[in-house]
Amino acid sequence: MKLMGVPLSPFVRKVAVIMEIKGLDYDVEPVMPGDTSEAFRALSPLGKIPVFVDGDFSLADSSAICEYLEEKYPGHSTMPQGLEERGHARFLEEFGDSKLVESASIIFIEKFGNPNLFGKEPDLERAAQAENELLPPFLDYLESQVPSEGYLFGNFTTADISIVTPIFNAAYGGYEVDASRWPRYAAFVQRVAEHPAVIKVRAMEQQMLAAR
Repeated sequence: MKLMGVPLSPFVRKVAVIMEIKGLDYDVEPVMPGDTSEAFRALSPLGKIPVFVDGDFSLADSSAICEYLEEKYPGHSTMPQGLEERGHARFLEEFGDSKLVESASIIFIEKFGNPNLFGKEPDLERAAQAENELLPPFLDYLESQVPSEGYLFGNFTTADISIVTPIFNAAYGGYEVDASRWPRYAAFVQRVAEHPAVIKVRAMEQQMLAAR
């Protein structure tokens, strides 16, 4: 099995965590999002990462990949069992993958990516707007959703990493969830960060950065 993308991507991180929980052996092939090579676009027509390759089969969407992995490797399940809980888990996954990623990624790009990776001047006003205006409404919602202890549905699920992985990216830009304003969510982020699979996957990120 192969996972194509860069470990700093919140979507690559999400899939890698699920693969670690399921105990799967895989190789990571570094590919930047938007790669225009013919070989990559044959696997990912939209230029999205990650791309998952399993023999002759491939997928290029993190949610589709996680669902495929759950159905093919149901041991160490990463979805809740009840129908309603599964529906809610899929919604939370989409919530994390959409607006939460969009707003948190602005902080990452402007305060870490542009100055450290892309050689560009950061737009600190844009980063401040994301931190102070765009992100808070989404954190207000998550504060109402996360439990005071443990994970969302008992065992660790795809939804758990999905609503935290964007914050890991924002943290590269110096962002930290305000525990006085969002105490439940701040504690939840810390619990997810301490999961063994998450620790292992984030260590890969550090290795990639150290090798630059």
